[in-house]
Amino acid sequence: MTPILTYSEDGELACELVAAAREISPSAEVAAVVLGDGDVSSLSESGCDVVCRVAGAAPVPEVAASAVAEVARQRATRMVLVGSTKDGKEVAGRLSVLLGCPAATECSRVGLESGRLRVERMAFGGRVSTVASMPGDSFVVALRPRAYARLGGAAKAGVTEVVVPAARRSVSVESVAGQPPSALDLTRADRIVSVGRGLKKKEDLELIRSLAGAMDASIGCSRPLSADLGWLGEESHIGLTGIQVKPKLYLAVGISGQLQHLAGIRDAGVVVAINNDKTAPIFSSCDYGVVGDLYQVVPELVAQLSAAKGREKGY
Repeated sequence: MTPILTYSEDGELACELVAAAREISPSAEVAAVVLGDGDVSSLSESGCDVVCRVAGAAPVPEVAASAVAEVARQRATRMVLVGSTKDGKEVAGRLSVLLGCPAATECSRVGLESGRLRVERMAFGGRVSTVASMPGDSFVVALRPRAYARLGGAAKAGVTEVVVPAARRSVSVESVAGQPPSALDLTRADRIVSVGRGLKKKEDLELIRSLAGAMDASIGCSRPLSADLGWLGEESHIGLTGIQVKPKLYLAVGISGQLQHLAGIRDAGVVVAINNDKTAPIFSSCDYGVVGDLYQVVPELVAQLSAAKGREKGY
């Protein structure tokens, strides 16, 4: 088996890609690419054989694709795994062109069968999982966050400096407008309280924050609250066009449960819904449902959780 190359601008996802490569082919050499000032220390202990550091390369899609493609050529690599993030999906498309091979994005599993690559990915708004077989001997695959668990207890890999030609940039960054990040990356959260259009006004987010605090949870939302109303940031938008999450507990408050949103929570453990419309689609996709006005249910839930915490502490 030829070496497998991995790359993601997300440090945690980069480690997960190494675990995926090990599962695909345990005997293959796994080389992980780090650009510029990326985290080498954590990646070197992820189970890869070598970390290829490309100094001076910015982790932007245009530059990343050019650098990763050059490393792939130097190492005679025919399989490249990248993270299926917003930037990662663009990198995958660019790599497909630069390396002249097919690419698959939004994949949840990947393996080899009789010399052909087999990938599983979502379709129809996340309602079904499809299996595709990719011909040829060279592939680019973009894997979703948390599709694989990073390996533990791996020996520390060596780091090699790789020199690649400077990428020709057709896009220049004129300015960067930052947004305050969430208190916790939702793709890593174990508990999420997510709110939808059932919330009447922005000020009522304090009600949701009190619930999240009582549950030690992070806050997410459906598309209308981030894209249409701007009540929460883009990083909080959960759904097919937002982020996909995999918490142990997901509480949907005032969310109707359209396909676009359900695609983002398909891997959640336990899903609980609160909605005053008993015909809402979310009730067909949750484990537990409460039909009621969130303005009555949420305060009562906060009170009950707070009382339970008090009993645990002996108050």
